[in-house]
Amino acid sequence: MTATAKSGHMDARIRARRARVRSEAAKRRQRRTLSLFALLVVVAGVAVVLRSPLFEISGIQVIGVSGDRADTVERAAALEPGQHLLTAPLRQAQERVEALPWVKNAVVRRSPPSTVAIEVERRIPLLTIQTDAASWQIDDEAVLVDGGKVTDAPVLALGAADLPKLGRVIDIPVVRDAVEVHTHLQGWLRRQVQAYEVSESSDLVLRLRVPARGDRDDATVVPVRFGTAEDLALKTEVIRVLLPQAVERGAALDVRVPANPVVVPVRSSDVVVPRR
Repeated sequence: MTATAKSGHMDARIRARRARVRSEAAKRRQRRTLSLFALLVVVAGVAVVLRSPLFEISGIQVIGVSGDRADTVERAAALEPGQHLLTAPLRQAQERVEALPWVKNAVVRRSPPSTVAIEVERRIPLLTIQTDAASWQIDDEAVLVDGGKVTDAPVLALGAADLPKLGRVIDIPVVRDAVEVHTHLQGWLRRQVQAYEVSESSDLVLRLRVPARGDRDDATVVPVRFGTAEDLALKTEVIRVLLPQAVERGAALDVRVPANPVVVPVRSSDVVVPRR
């Protein structure tokens, strides 16, 4: 091959390569143009949506509670009609709802085009706390839920104890023990708990109301010095075995040490409410 032919062949390759480079550059410019156009379309669409009255909040749906409680949730959320659904501060609204003492969890979500849904999980009152001043309701986390008594639930008397604000955990050991015990007691025993009391040594005491056998309508009250919530299953079994004996003798049970339980006479000083 002559020098002229070789030179012509190289020129052709260079021209082809330059053409490919120009083509690729044109494609890149085209892609950038299309991307910019798509971005402008999205921005314009968002602007239209943000200005559209179609997405202004027109209603709030409360799920999980009704009546006055639903109204309370709606007020706590503080979301006003006319706020835009996409920019409304839902996280802050959720925090305000969860600050209600009887609310365990809350989920606040958008329900297009113009509704906010608030789903609430209530705290369920478990026991009544009785102080010298008033009655209070607590749930299974020892959170002070509300004032008043829990229907068909035992009472734990605390005398002059100082309680926290509504929505806070009562950080008193015997209260935590009472909640733990009542939550996990076997059904047959839980149904017989008339009240929870506190001994002079701050032990938890179960006051059982044991129905009479047969057709008799009366019942026998048996105090059970339970202690802490430890060894709950073993203590329950000991109570099951010894309870008939305690009923027959009109006695009390002491199962604080379940490996060495005691059937003891009932004394007026067995159960008191400590002053705090």
